Amino acid sequence: MEKFLIISTPRSGSTVLVRSLDEHPEIFCAGEIFNTSNDIHHSEYHFPSWGFDSTNHYILTLNRFINYPNHRFTSIPHVKKFYTSNTKGEKTRGFKLMLSNIKSAPYLWQCIKNENAKAIVLIRKNVFKTIISRHRKNANRIPHITEGKAPSIFFKLPVANLIDQIKILEAANENLLQCSEQMNRIILHYEDLFNWDETMNSIQKFLSVNIIALPAVLKKISAQRWQDEIENYTEVEKLMRQNGFEKYLD
Repeated sequence: MEKFLIISTPRSGSTVLVRSLDEHPEIFCAGEIFNTSNDIHHSEYHFPSWGFDSTNHYILTLNRFINYPNHRFTSIPHVKKFYTSNTKGEKTRGFKLMLSNIKSAPYLWQCIKNENAKAIVLIRKNVFKTIISRHRKNANRIPHITEGKAPSIFFKLPVANLIDQIKILEAANENLLQCSEQMNRIILHYEDLFNWDETMNSIQKFLSVNIIALPAVLKKISAQRWQDEIENYTEVEKLMRQNGFEKYLD
């Protein structure tokens, strides 16, 4: 059986990719199995974490500390069991892993590379839009929709550390490329998902499965223009241009 992995950062299109690929009869694709929350795609493969079920940054940090002994000694057998399972007679099997997991658990990352898993590296080039997406999710509590239309929202984008966040996300994208450079990989960008059929065909070819039509199972929830949902867009635009990040404003 072929093994693969989707590696990315939050709000970069990985969820729609996971759920859409899993619709293929020859692909089994689970969500972020090492997330501390059990609310993932194919939760039956969720790693049994210690700690508290929360999305709060400080609680998540505490969870990583509490969970270290459990994670250090049982995460590798968990991955091996995942890759040797066969749920629907699939030809290839994979799950999603975030960059934060790779950095916090290098032993797990080395195990995955030893398994010769193929890597689907998903990067959102416009990191400014990533920041907007994260704040939108915090404002409306709607991460994704499967049908209908998300309610319109108008929110203020904090600017105090906006430039620092952009630099951090740019560095994260570089880290994704560096940590996967010795692997059999395909590099995709969030922006490629707008050419959905072509992108899905290239992934299916990479995974060595029959190429079939795979519609997106989730819908885009952002406004057509980012300025239409940001209350202080003029202030944000001015700051971005002053710091040489006008390339992200389109």
